[in-house]
Amino acid sequence: MKRMKVLVAGLMVLTLAACNEKKSTEKAAEVAETPVVETEVTKKMNLVGSWELIAIHTEDTADKKIEELFPGKKPTLNFEGDSMVHGTDGCNTISGEYEMKDNNGISIGDKLAATRMFCEGVADFAFTKGLTEVTNYEITESALIFKNGDKIVMEFKQITPVID
Repeated sequence: MKRMKVLVAGLMVLTLAACNEKKSTEKAAEVAETPVVETEVTKKMNLVGSWELIAIHTEDTADKKIEELFPGKKPTLNFEGDSMVHGTDGCNTISGEYEMKDNNGISIGDKLAATRMFCEGVADFAFTKGLTEVTNYEITESALIFKNGDKIVMEFKQITPVID
């Protein structure tokens, strides 16, 4: 009789353990099937880091190479945390805020302050003017692309990625 009770108790423990394991497996499968939804926070985190200008496509810069437009140093933007950005326009230091909007929208150029040094032969004004034209952005494997609708305004390469 005692053996029978031990055997029944053992079977009950095995049954409960098997049920519990099945629930864990089902939960893991459910989590794995859940699609990853890109939120405004994850989008912003993709933007975080330092970026260097590799191309600019505005009326003021048409058919000119980056080296011609910015002979000393290339413009950079460093996006930080919530909404702060700083960098250089190829001559002056710039800083301020950017605002994320729906559907990869961004507002940046109208919220920046800059030092006012004179740098001969630098297209600093064209750079800051271009930033005011930007309405949305896209991040690819190799570039940050600022656009005005479907028209590409500026392209950047990442120079210091954020490491998780």
